[in-house]
Amino acid sequence: MKRKTELTLIVGVNGTGKTTFIANKILTVGKKGLVVTPDGAEWRQLPLITKEQLRTFTGQARIIYEGPETLEAIKNNYSGGALILDDAMAYLNEQTPATLQYIYIRRRQYGVEIYIVAHGLRQLPPKCFTFASYLILFNTVENFSSRKKDIYPELYEKLINAQINIKKKVEAGDPYYHEIILIDEQIRSIWKQGQEKN
Repeated sequence: MKRKTELTLIVGVNGTGKTTFIANKILTVGKKGLVVTPDGAEWRQLPLITKEQLRTFTGQARIIYEGPETLEAIKNNYSGGALILDDAMAYLNEQTPATLQYIYIRRRQYGVEIYIVAHGLRQLPPKCFTFASYLILFNTVENFSSRKKDIYPELYEKLINAQINIKKKVEAGDPYYHEIILIDEQIRSIWKQGQEKN
């Protein structure tokens, strides 16, 4: 079976380990990875590329978000790797719905795994929940009720339970503890079928 590319949401407050997780678990696994960041001081360990280098660079790199034209260039020129949209609140809401939907949907055709990173669920565009496969939840003090209408009830309950459990683990001395929560119904269905066979 051809592997399905995924859109993963990574949420947690500063200092909970999101950047380390991305560096160690995402960028080191794939042959190609691109981090979009609004701040030139972030991700300095990665080489900086320009929009003109999107088609030809190899390995891991970062690009500074300079306006909607940055994601337009990525949409038109980047393929075959991980795309990390770091500190997403700073720029995703500037995009047109059409641009975001194109990026979400076309990830399969271009072989792009998307990771949207934010400090809280409220910082994520509501539409991204429709296309998301997983949520990697780190410690957060956010009240999730503002996003209750964007997610199905079973997922909302999982989020609340995970948030409580993560808080307990952090208070017990594990500041980087996180949980991976399945969002995509299709993945859930495939997983359940596999469990039933076993």
